[in-house]
Amino acid sequence: MNSTTISPLPTDEVMVEATHAAAALSLPYYWFSHNTMRERLRIPHYLIGNLVRYRMSELAIWAAHCNTVQNRNAENSSDEGTS
Repeated sequence: MNSTTISPLPTDEVMVEATHAAAALSLPYYWFSHNTMRERLRIPHYLIGNLVRYRMSELAIWAAHCNTVQNRNAENSSDEGTS
């Protein structure tokens, strides 16, 4: 029988605030500080009381996924322009 194990994210990973997340990823601060942008961009985050915190490992995965989607959309747009 084949079994797949899913390793959980490390629970000892330090959670960071919006300023650190934005600087580390070279993205606009307001993406992380405004709730509307976090929801629109589907940025993974945690609400701890009234604080918002991020895990860099999750943000790295999110950023890689967003770049893949943007590259795919750019390729589709350029294909449509050459038809």
